[in-house]
Amino acid sequence: MIDGYFPHGFLSAGNPTGHAGPEKNKVVPLPITIRQGHMEKKSILIVEDEAVSALDIKSTLINLGYHVAGVASTGEKAIEIVDAKVPDLILMDIHLAGKFSGIDAAEKILSSHNVPIIYLTAYTEPEQVGQAKKTRPYGYIIKPFTERGLRTEIEISLYKFGLDLDFRQEHARLEERVRERTRDLQRANEALRESEQKFREFVDLLPEVVFECNLTGELIRVNDNSLRFFGYTREDMDHGLNLFDHIVPEDRERVMQGIGRIADGKTTTGSEYTGMKPDGTRFPLLVYTTRVIENNRCTGIRGILVDISERKKTEHAIQQALEKLGLLNNITRHDILNKLTALNAFLTLAGENVADKKTNEYLGQCTDIVTTINRHVEFMRDYQEIGIQSPVWHDPAVTIRQASESCSCMGIDVRISNTGWEIFTDPLFEKVIYNLIENAIRHGEHVKTITFAMREEHDGLHLVYEDDGAGIPDEFREHLFEKGFGKNTGLGLFLAREILGITDISIRETGVFGQGARFEIIVPKEACRRSP
Repeated sequence: MIDGYFPHGFLSAGNPTGHAGPEKNKVVPLPITIRQGHMEKKSILIVEDEAVSALDIKSTLINLGYHVAGVASTGEKAIEIVDAKVPDLILMDIHLAGKFSGIDAAEKILSSHNVPIIYLTAYTEPEQVGQAKKTRPYGYIIKPFTERGLRTEIEISLYKFGLDLDFRQEHARLEERVRERTRDLQRANEALRESEQKFREFVDLLPEVVFECNLTGELIRVNDNSLRFFGYTREDMDHGLNLFDHIVPEDRERVMQGIGRIADGKTTTGSEYTGMKPDGTRFPLLVYTTRVIENNRCTGIRGILVDISERKKTEHAIQQALEKLGLLNNITRHDILNKLTALNAFLTLAGENVADKKTNEYLGQCTDIVTTINRHVEFMRDYQEIGIQSPVWHDPAVTIRQASESCSCMGIDVRISNTGWEIFTDPLFEKVIYNLIENAIRHGEHVKTITFAMREEHDGLHLVYEDDGAGIPDEFREHLFEKGFGKNTGLGLFLAREILGITDISIRETGVFGQGARFEIIVPKEACRRSP
């Protein structure tokens, strides 16, 4: 708006239009608007109760190229004309005949229509100007005025009104976008609330303890089963509970270290601790956790706590049963071996007093059978021990040295390369390495060098055994790890495969016959690691 804009030139009483000399014949650009392919003049309504002034203004507007939408001498008439058809602009005299002043008429019109208004008046009292400003006029022209001043005021008002229309349209579009975005947010918030409710109900149905805590152990959220399990209420939770109060003192430092590892982004596959209830009852638990990320930083952990008391009881019962079976097997095996030793001695004594060649041949076969039975009993002892003890981390280099020392490797160079790894396998892993070396000594014919190498592959760690002996014929390779296949007992490689399979480690033979044997022990990623 241009409230308070007062042109400096005035029309004299003898020349009310202000035309004098060359100014009167000046060519003025025609104000037009292009609509739907044709030019249309701007329409202006004149509201003036002095007939002479109204006619003079009308003539001036026509000369300036405007269309006069009408002339009203009262505010009531002006309202009637605008209600019928809204002009592009209104020139409104403030002092009018009738009950409505120009300001009253403007307020009435603007309450129903959007149209720019320029006030015409011969008065400049501050009180009147203040009242006029309340209707937000686009101009305020003091009588008398010049034609040029009138035209300038009209053009500026029409231009500013056009800007205001654009602004209002853009504002309306923005408001609609805000309303639409608000509706989208409301729908999203409602969907989020529904999702949170479903998640909360789902978590509360879980039989495990579900929790979330900050890095100091202060519990932030727990499911209903957590409260039931530990004997708490929601009020207790509101007063504050801490994770470390439910871990036995001797495990708290380990829990803190675990939280630190998780906060650093390291993964865990489940950690076992001893929990403690408010009454002091202790129980074994398994915890699966992940970190909570807020604003790109770790603020705590959330996880699931599983009470494994029943599992521990079952494991203990199974362990006791296995120990009893193992004891029975040991006693039985010991008795069998004693009998076999005695039988072998009697067969030897019998052979010394028999001159018949055929009888001696039979006694020799009996001795071979006793030897075979003895080996099978020894295999039973080894096989019984598989899986009895929990898997542990082995340094293959250390295990290879120990196994080679147990074998008679006179004249054989055992080499180890690319050390610095550990593998997670059964405690009988040394038996696997021992069998590989023993087979090379027993069947390799001319083995001089045995090499063990470790290399990292996409599927884990490959521990490769190679020797320079005779190698393994291709037709034997398919049955190499089957029970009973081979020149001796046929149990060594079968036993090796079973031991490795405890932790999903596999073994295969990939050598070339005539160039030596080659075994690959493939350790999955989760069962191998770099040495500390």
